[in-house]
Amino acid sequence: MVVAFAVPARSPSDPIDHLLALDHGGRGIAGFFTPGAALGAARALMGARRVLIATGFVVAEGMPETDGPPGAAVLGRALRRLGAQVRYTSDPVVLPVLEASLRALDEPLDVFAYPEGPDAASNVLKRERSTHLVAIERPGRGRAGDYLNARGVSVAQWNRPLDEMFVQAGRTGVRSHALLDLATHALSRARGPRYKSRTPRLAGRRPVTIGVGDGGNEIGMGRVRARLAREGALMARIASVVSVDHLVVAGVSNWGAYGIVAQLGRLTGQPLLHTPTDERTMIDACVSAGAVDGLTRRREPTVDALPADTHAAIVALLGLSWGDLSKRGERA
Repeated sequence: MVVAFAVPARSPSDPIDHLLALDHGGRGIAGFFTPGAALGAARALMGARRVLIATGFVVAEGMPETDGPPGAAVLGRALRRLGAQVRYTSDPVVLPVLEASLRALDEPLDVFAYPEGPDAASNVLKRERSTHLVAIERPGRGRAGDYLNARGVSVAQWNRPLDEMFVQAGRTGVRSHALLDLATHALSRARGPRYKSRTPRLAGRRPVTIGVGDGGNEIGMGRVRARLAREGALMARIASVVSVDHLVVAGVSNWGAYGIVAQLGRLTGQPLLHTPTDERTMIDACVSAGAVDGLTRRREPTVDALPADTHAAIVALLGLSWGDLSKRGERA
């Protein structure tokens, strides 16, 4: 298998960027990878008070994937250790997988099912009063208002519109507001008369938004949608129009979350990243809780068709990339 790097030659040589840029699936992430994004996201999360992490990509009925929940658990643990209050939300079918990831790290199970209904996003935002919203491997609506997988097939019936929180949180200066409005109106029509996207004025300071993805169809990819559209007709159709303040692209979304944690470790001087053994344990726990590989759709300890040992090796290298040698004696 040929593995490509997506970091442009002109970029600073940050080893964390180079690890995140491994394009094992040949998805062409060089076209939308942004060097320094993980560091930018980490800086934005420094001093975060209340963080809500949305994750989970349901590829078919009853089939949440293994990419996303581990990254959410690892990032959430790091932020909690730095003093933030962290909560997690997803579809009901994803919650057992998310909870399994958290249990593997001995983390609190502070999770809730994202509610249904037209006021779900505004109610959650008002209740949680989050200073930061983070999405990790979570579907974002495309230009037609649908949620599409990498093959262009709709997965809307299995994934609730969590991206509405990010739409309502808003980004000033987004160039794709018109396209986002069209997508939102299309989504309203598709979900029937009871669904109406509302974008109320949020009380107080709006949350900082962060997205992590690997395929172009996730929350946050609206930030690089013009670049994605140049990748071809399929990508132009599936690419999300939902933008964020900070977008982290990686070969696997879990890696993107781990990259942010590695950068938080670099900024604080604390060993915040999990261990290779933790990584294997989390993947096994996800599968036992009902998760499947998002590409193969098999219930096996793989993520995006890569074995657990590969992901454990990435974790080990991310730790070494900023000088965390605390687990150097552990087998990768």
